[in-house]
Amino acid sequence: MKPLLLALAVALPVNAGAADPVSPATFAPAAAAAKAPPGLPFRYVGRVLQNGKLEVLLMRGERLYSLAAGDKAGEDYLLERINESSLSFTYLPMNLRQSLELPGVN
Repeated sequence: MKPLLLALAVALPVNAGAADPVSPATFAPAAAAAKAPPGLPFRYVGRVLQNGKLEVLLMRGERLYSLAAGDKAGEDYLLERINESSLSFTYLPMNLRQSLELPGVN
């Protein structure tokens, strides 16, 4: 190995599993991923009519939520709408809309 290449190999160790270090960098996927909200953390359990108001029952981890349209689930999600076949949420930290398709609804 030539001395210059040897010096570079020692000074700049290259991870064999990493991307080619001399290829041009692209930042588009990282920027797009930074704007993507996390997947919805809810599992649909059912619906209930409570005090004349339609609510949905959702599990988030070990916690059960009973939510009507306009209610918050924790500090990060707002249930915007309850439709026949889906639920519409806003992920509050990024002000992004997400929907959860309800199982068994055609």
